[in-house]
Amino acid sequence: MTDGLISLALEQRQAARARKDFAAADAIRDQLTTLGVSVEDTPDGPRWELSR
Repeated sequence: MTDGLISLALEQRQAARARKDFAAADAIRDQLTTLGVSVEDTPDGPRWELSR
């Protein structure tokens, strides 16, 4: 379930980035960070891991 929820959030972040809504993309990333999920952008797409 965790994978699915994080994937959903990352899809929303990618959509925000695609429409150049960087404030929304940053807010999603910040919320994930607050929840203990670190996100790394790579050429193949975002990679995440639990940081807690």
